Amino acid sequence: MELSIEHDEAKGIFSCTINGMTNSVHYERRDTDPVILDLYRTFVHPEMRGKGIAESLLKNFTEYAISQGFTIKPSCSFAVIYYRRRREYAQVLAKDVDLKNGGSCRLN
Repeated sequence: MELSIEHDEAKGIFSCTINGMTNSVHYERRDTDPVILDLYRTFVHPEMRGKGIAESLLKNFTEYAISQGFTIKPSCSFAVIYYRRRREYAQVLAKDVDLKNGGSCRLN
């Protein structure tokens, strides 16, 4: 499935809308040295789950972080599992990230 992913840097959201249903990854930028992007929520509309949408959003988000020289702190449970399975992204994770624990998504 070809996705048109949009990035709203001011709001800290990567999203795509399919058949009127919005799917998204939300992050909060922390201006530390290096900059940390706290990935705190991943949402895929229930009717769209299981189609690789969350993975595509997270890949796009991760590539953005890498291109900007930022680090990622996955606090969303889905993101923790994603990065646990994709060790090729270990170098972009913040130093204090613990992928053994599940994380917890914020709703706002």
